[in-house]
Amino acid sequence: MPSETMINKPKKSIRVSVNRFFSRYLGKTAFYTFLLGVSEFSIFSWNIIRSSRKMTFSHMDAFLRVVINQIKFTGAKALPLLSIISLTLGASTIIQAVTFLPKFGQDDFIGNLLKLVIVREVGPLITAIVVLTRSGSAIASEMATQKLHREIEAIELMGINPNLLMIMPRIIAGIVSVSLLIVYFDFVAFLGGYMIANMVSSFPFSTFLEHLLKSLAITDILSSQIKALVCGITIPLVCSYYGLKPNTLFEIPIFVSKAVVRSLFSVFLLTGLISVVFYL
Repeated sequence: MPSETMINKPKKSIRVSVNRFFSRYLGKTAFYTFLLGVSEFSIFSWNIIRSSRKMTFSHMDAFLRVVINQIKFTGAKALPLLSIISLTLGASTIIQAVTFLPKFGQDDFIGNLLKLVIVREVGPLITAIVVLTRSGSAIASEMATQKLHREIEAIELMGINPNLLMIMPRIIAGIVSVSLLIVYFDFVAFLGGYMIANMVSSFPFSTFLEHLLKSLAITDILSSQIKALVCGITIPLVCSYYGLKPNTLFEIPIFVSKAVVRSLFSVFLLTGLISVVFYL
């Protein structure tokens, strides 16, 4: 039987207390199920944070190896797909901006439109979705497979905390990858998009660059990177949580699907909240 200290199982006493409290005051309702899931996920996240304090130099070599491999998979291998999406979005947005706005005497709004569409909202959101669909589902299925093959139990029997070698490296890699991919997305969308748009509608690069730099502010870059930080943490954390739920092979697709859907919902919700905090 799997060990009671497995990373997908919070401490039994805490879980029993939470279950008793919710069942006593809320009963078996949908809201009860929702709160119970939130409480278990919170305990799971807290256990991850606690385990990070047990990091030692003896773990560092294996930890960094996993981080680098995850950055290669999450970041480097996502570049081709992200390049196509950013070029398409950048070119279409720039063509619309430089074609229609000058007709209405709104030349100065070109930079604001590009900043609003690419830097503030769409860039971080699309980058997070690409990472989620490629790497989030892979993390969930990998965790489920390792659990059912008892690899997690084997790591525990060697006296190693699985959180340090399985979940924390993926969170660090997620933060680094999403942050760099968002910067790459913006760069390709602006530069590559302008080059494509210039074939359709002639617009001086110096004027384009002037409008863009004039409109950009520190808050735009800061909000974009905060979204990267939040999404980089949320995606691997949620996918790891659901990836450790299956108890049979038949449950793997179910929980991988849940991991993707819940991560997608969290990404939309959190990025929207960050935009509200910064711009409203």
